[in-house]
Parts: sequence; C-alpha cells; structure tokens
Amino acid sequence: TKPLRDRLSKFINRAFDHHTKAPPGRWPTLEDIFTSIDLAANTGHNLGRDNTPAELRTIRRVLLCRMMLMLDERFTKQEARKGSDWERFSRFFGRVPLSHSAFISLNWDTAIERGLAAVRGPYFDYGCEALRAEFPSVGCTVRTLNPEQGEIGIPVVKIHGSVNWLYCDNCRRLYWFPPNRAHEVAWQLLKSDEAKHLKVPSDLCSKWECEKCAVPLATRVATFSYLKALDFPMFEQSWLSAERLLRDADKWVFIGYSLPPADYEFKHLLKRVQLARGDDNKPEFVVITGGPRTKETFDTYQRFFGRSVKRGLNFFPRGLSKRAIEAARATRRYLK
Repeated sequence: TKPLRDRLSKFINRAFDHHTKAPPGRWPTLEDIFTSIDLAANTGHNLGRDNTPAELRTIRRVLLCRMMLMLDERFTKQEARKGSDWERFSRFFGRVPLSHSAFISLNWDTAIERGLAAVRGPYFDYGCEALRAEFPSVGCTVRTLNPEQGEIGIPVVKIHGSVNWLYCDNCRRLYWFPPNRAHEVAWQLLKSDEAKHLKVPSDLCSKWECEKCAVPLATRVATFSYLKALDFPMFEQSWLSAERLLRDADKWVFIGYSLPPADYEFKHLLKRVQLARGDDNKPEFVVITGGPRTKETFDTYQRFFGRSVKRGLNFFPRGLSKRAIEAARATRRYLK
C-alpha cells in the first residue's frame, strides 16, 4: 500500500502545505480533507491549479481504499495479538443476549460482524435488503447465497455503509460479503488505469461484477465529510431501519461514540425519536467510552441528553469493563 500513501502524501502537500514525509497525525482532519475534495469534485471545480475534478475523484478513491485496508489490517493484528482489549471485546459479544439485540453503527468497519460471527455465525440483517454473497474462486461474477434453513440474521444497521458491501449502479442490487473479505472490496474502488498509474496490481482492481448485470460493482460509503452523500437506496432504507430500532428499544447503549458535530443528521434522528416517544416511554441510556477525552465525552452527552446521563450510574469511562457490560446486557437494543 506504499503507492497509495505516496499519492495521498503528495496531495496533502499540494493542498494543505504539509511535507510529504509528515506523519498522518500532522494532517488535517478527515472531515476537512473529504469536505474540501467533495465541494470541488462534486461540482466539477478544481481545488487549486493541479487538483482537477478527475484528480480529486481519484484521490478520494485512493483515500477510501487505503482507509478500508487499514481497518482490516488493524483488526487482524489485534485478533492475532489477543491482548486485554481483545479479551474485553470478545467477552462483550459472549455476554450480550443476541436473541433480542440489535446494532446500529456509523462506522464502516466490520468489527461488530466479526465479533458476532465468532459466537453466532456469519449471517446478518443489514436492514437495507442487502444480499448475502461470496467472491468466486474462478471468474469475476459474484454469487448470492440463500440463507440456511432456520438461519436468522442479527440486525446490524450501518447507516454510513460498510467495507464489505458492493453496489450495482445498474440494477441497484447491494451485496454483502464475509466481514473478513473487506480488502477485496477496498481494491474494487480503484480503476484498472489508476492501478497502473499507481503501480499496484491491476488484477486486484475493478474486478468483481454483478451477478445479474455483469457490470463492475462499486462501493458506497458516506465519507467523513460535512456533506455526506446519503441519497442512495441502501442508506435511505438503513436510516428507516435505524429509526424503527431506536423507536422500539428499551435502552440505548452507546459504545465508543462521542456524538461528534459532523454527525448532525444522526444526532437529529436521536433527538427526534427520543422526544417523539414522550415522557412515559423514554429510553434508558448507557454510555461506554474510554481514552483521554472521557470528560469531554461526558459533557457532550449531558449537554445533548440532559440529566439522563450521570457519572457512576450509566456513564462508564473505562471501556468495556465488567460493570459496563453488565449495565449493557440488560437491554434489548445496542448502539455503536
């Protein structure tokens, strides 16, 4: 993936005046990068003399591909290392009452699916009519799989898309693949001519085709932009599914989510559903967080939800501790 990093570093140098050897920690936020690209590329304008709309669209695909590969690499390393964080992660999925649980995620990664697959099996209900599929060992046409008898998918609603999804722009079918095959989806982002220019294996790129239409499949994820592109069928259905889950849930459990300002559409959904339920049917809250900014996260939640979030009662700043898991497992729905 070094060619991808080099291409991105040159863009960051041109657009944001950082040295090509500067570590990513010195780069602008992803929200600033994606928003700058989207506002120009989506309207057919340059971002400076050298960053044409076509170049910006390539940069966006390269950035998405690199991020997807990083997410897959990081999870695989943690899984192999089996450290204390991994033990807490595994214990959480082992303790959750999956028969009456559901997940809503704003992330693209497949950590939820991998955790669930380890204890329940690799079948999920994404709430957007996505078709379970597999990559063929021969050829390039993906193949859909029928659910086994009695197999019930666990609801995992991903309102910003997922790294294991591919979409047909012709028939609008959405396919989902095993969560550990995300790297193959990532390479699908790059076109064959881009692969040659980047000097990456072209046989990995734009490889997979729709089972029905035989046209190249594409990815659809809502980027870390303040102008998220959510006007696709799978997103519209996912948001409706998320609203139904939130409306029916006894308790909302937030895990590793800081209520960032960029997610204003989702924050509005939370507030709208919360208030629509009325005082007699309020959801209970559990907030599980960690890291160096727990005080900031607590203040954000209390400002948004008020006195319903309290330290020592339903706010857990030390991650997936035993106490936090016990507070979460008495619920019907889970929110990541």
